Amino acid sequence: MKNVLLVDDDNIFNFLSTKTLQQMGIANEIHTALNGREALDLLNNYFTGSYATPDVILLDLNMPVLDGFGFLEAFQRLNMPNKERITVIIVTSSNDPKDVEKARQMGITHYLTKPLSEEKLKAVLI
Repeated sequence: MKNVLLVDDDNIFNFLSTKTLQQMGIANEIHTALNGREALDLLNNYFTGSYATPDVILLDLNMPVLDGFGFLEAFQRLNMPNKERITVIIVTSSNDPKDVEKARQMGITHYLTKPLSEEKLKAVLI
């Protein structure tokens, strides 16, 4: 079972993704953030012990306040224990090759396009 952090400004996507993860039985804790800034705030709460550290972050690229790439840059600078154990998976509507390449250059190995499905999740989580 995994702790998952969904970072996406689309409440419907977050709801459907939560239901999918629950149906698959692979997530025991699911938290959501509506942008990269909220996600960083949640990570601070994880760091202080308020919540269990996520095993997986499902990250959208196109969000207000702080987008996915901005989050990744800030995440890479974070000084938190066991950060390397967190798998960041891009889940976005963008299939732009430039976005895929930029994500790869930032160390992201899993890049999924929406809509999210059990098959896509199984391919990267199981």
